[in-house]
Amino acid sequence: SAFEPAMPNPLSAHLARLALAAAIPLASALLASPPWWLTRALLASGRLVSPQRRLAAWDALQRRADQRARGSRRRVRVLLIRHGESEANLQAGQIVGGRDVATPLSATGEEQARLLGERLLRDGLRVDAVYASHAVRARKTADIACAAAAIRQRVRIEPRLVEFSQGSLERRWRAEVYAAGGPVLRGIAAHSLFYRPHGRSPDGDLGESQWDVERRMRSFIEAELLSGEGGG
Repeated sequence: SAFEPAMPNPLSAHLARLALAAAIPLASALLASPPWWLTRALLASGRLVSPQRRLAAWDALQRRADQRARGSRRRVRVLLIRHGESEANLQAGQIVGGRDVATPLSATGEEQARLLGERLLRDGLRVDAVYASHAVRARKTADIACAAAAIRQRVRIEPRLVEFSQGSLERRWRAEVYAAGGPVLRGIAAHSLFYRPHGRSPDGDLGESQWDVERRMRSFIEAELLSGEGGG
C-alpha cells in the first residue's frame, strides 16, 4: 500500500509547548539560585555559563558546606594585618604589583611594623598563633611587630596567605596593562572575579583569578583556624 505520512497530533504539540514554557523559567531559576547538586557542574562550565551564575553557584556551595560544618567549628577572632610599606610599593602607581616575594620593607615599612607592635602591646592583645606568607615583606612585618608587642609565638610561614599572582602582567607598566579597550579590561568585564591573567610572574607563579585566591584562603582558614588542626 502507498505510504501515508502521519498526521500531527494537536494534543501532543500543545503539550510540548506547555513543557517548553515551563522548562524555561525553571532552568532560569536553577541557574540564578542553583541547588547544591548543580553547583559543581556550573563552576566547571567556564565559558558556557556567565560569571554571575558561576558566582551564585560558588556561594551556594559554600553556604551548604558552612551549614554542614557549623556545629563542629570553634569560634575564633582573626586579625588581618597588611604588611608595612615595601620597596615595590614605592612604584605601585606605575608598575603592576603582585607576588614579588623578594621585595623588602622600606625604612617607612619597618617603622610602621614597629608602631603596629607597640599598638598591640598597649591594647593588651593576646594571640594564640601568628601567620605570615613567605613574602619577605610579610615575614619581616610579623617579626618586627611581634618583637615590639612582646609576642613570643613563632611566626608560622603559610604560602596560602601570599598576595595573588598576576602572571605575566606583573612588573609591567600599569598604563599599558590597563589601557582602555585592551585585552585585560575586556577579560575582567567578561569574566569578573574568574578572570585569570595568562602566563607566569617573574617569580615563576601562574596567574590567578580572585576566585583562585578565595579558594586557597578559605582552605587555610578551615584547616588552620576553624578545625583546630593548626594548634592555635
